[in-house]
Amino acid sequence: MSIYKTILIALAFTIQGCSVYQAAIQPGPVDLSGIVLGTPRYLIIAKLGQPKFEDKDASGHKQDYFEYTSGLDEASKTRVVPYALADVFTFGLAELALWPLEEVAMKAATCTAVATYDANLKLTSWHLRKKEKSNLPC
Repeated sequence: MSIYKTILIALAFTIQGCSVYQAAIQPGPVDLSGIVLGTPRYLIIAKLGQPKFEDKDASGHKQDYFEYTSGLDEASKTRVVPYALADVFTFGLAELALWPLEEVAMKAATCTAVATYDANLKLTSWHLRKKEKSNLPC
């Protein structure tokens, strides 16, 4: 088999490389700047998506539990270039190290938030929680 066929076969397998794909699709940071006390519920849902579940606190006020992914800035996506090069030069073996690395990074980018509202569905309490062992901002 010629070297070109070998490279093409290796590229065919690494083009679908999980680490490259995961790094490319990781979302950017979530903009939470507009969420302050008094923010209407619909605006919070517009920023974070539908709540994971809804509940009422001890006082009977509505609470939403959000889970969202807040990744790194867009410039961090340039890491796909060294990932792809590593895949090519190692014939895909770099995926053994890079894919778990990206999986851990995506899990670390998951944040949760609890929003409590008054009777008019305006924010009265806001609590952010990071996933454990995460240095990423929520």
